[in-house]
Order: sequence, then C-alpha cells, then structure tokens
Amino acid sequence: MKNQAGQAILIVLLVVAIALGFGLSIIAQSTNDVRISQQEDQATRAFNAAEAGIEEAMKNLNVGSFNFKLEDIAVDYKISESSVIELSFKENETAQIILGEKVNTITIDWIDTAKENENLSCSEAVAASRLTPASLLIEVIDADGQKIRMLGVNACALSDSNGLTDVLHQGEDNYLRQYSFSVNSNENLLRIRPIYNQATIRVRASQELPRQIYQVDSSAQSTTRETKAIQVKRTEPAAPSIFDYVLFSGNNINKQ
Repeated sequence: MKNQAGQAILIVLLVVAIALGFGLSIIAQSTNDVRISQQEDQATRAFNAAEAGIEEAMKNLNVGSFNFKLEDIAVDYKISESSVIELSFKENETAQIILGEKVNTITIDWIDTAKENENLSCSEAVAASRLTPASLLIEVIDADGQKIRMLGVNACALSDSNGLTDVLHQGEDNYLRQYSFSVNSNENLLRIRPIYNQATIRVRASQELPRQIYQVDSSAQSTTRETKAIQVKRTEPAAPSIFDYVLFSGNNINKQ
C-alpha cells in the first residue's frame, strides 16, 4: 500500500510539474507576443513620426537641421541641397537641369551596371522598349525658350536603327556610359529623357551648377528607443514629360 501511495504521489507531482511547465510556457509566449506587439506598435509610431518630419520639411525647404515632438516621439530632420542630380528615371520620364548663365561642360553618366533591369546586354540590343539599355534624348534650351538644341545618344550600337549617336565611352564609378558636351552662357535649361528603358542618371558640370535637388533626411525615436529613418529627394519644379513630345521630331535631333 505504501508503495502504491508513493507512486500515486509521484504521478500527481509529475502531472503538476507538466501542467506548471505548460502554464509557464503559455505565460512566456503571451508575454513575448505582447512585447513583440508593443515593439511593432512603437516602430509604426516612429515611422509615422518620421513621415511627419518629411511633410514638415516639404512645407518650407530651408537648408538646415530641425526638430520637433509629435506627441511623445522626438523627430529630427535635415534639409540639404545639391548641384548634382543623381536619380533613377523611368522610361520616358524627364530629368530637368538648371544650367545657369555661364559657359560650361556638362557630363552625363547613365545606366547603373549593378541594376539588372537597366544594364541589359548590348549584344542583343534592339531599339525597342525593354530590349536595350536606355538611350537618351537631350534638349538644351536657351534663356528665352525660343532656341532648342537637340542631342541623342545610345548606350549600344543602335545608330543605324534610330539615327542617334552611339556612345562607347565607359562611365565613371558604377555607370555604363558617359557623354560630355558644352553649353554656352545663354543656354540655361537641360532636359534629359531616357527612352527604351529606365535609367539611373547623374549630371555634373565643370563649373558648379545652381541648386538642382533638395534632400530631406528624417528620423524619429519612440520612448522605447524604436528608431525609424526616411530619406526623400525632391528636384526643382519642372515641366511634365509630355512637353518633350512636342519638342522632338525625327529631323531635329543633332548627332554630335
């Protein structure tokens, strides 16, 4: 009888231990779920606050560092400007560059070789959408908007197909191609449109250009130290891309 009683006690203790372990596991899981939920909530609040920093910056684009509080979340944002444009543009989307009033040499690097959807093979290139790396149509516009000089360049050997200039000069850094040309003091606006494909485009000059782009970096940190950061770049206001279709025709593109 004593042995049976002892076995019964052991069984009861074992059941209690299992139940206790199961209960503690549930409590631990619930606690972990609550913690994760709180972290996600704080991360969302921090991201929304960082977005609010971007919105606040866009209301008044003055270069400098600023901060404010959104409820209990600290928001910091910085506005900077650059004379160099370096952005990705969709097929037929236009980049506009303000030239200023000086003789200058413009250098365009285009097609990021690290991006497979941009850096297609030239060996099988065809002058058609998505079948070649981007070619560029370039407009150089004078101060009165009356005289427009047109240039057109290919990243691959397509001149027999489209009449544009084939560029073989390798780009700097991570770019496939580079093209340079001169502008005079009465040419004050440049518009660049990639055709056939999207392209990352960088535009620089031998003499510093006017401001081309604002960059806003916004970050926010919640009370639980969840931090989120957002970066936005905004170019100067420009005419829509449809404007270029009016300007370009088959006989006004210069090969240089």
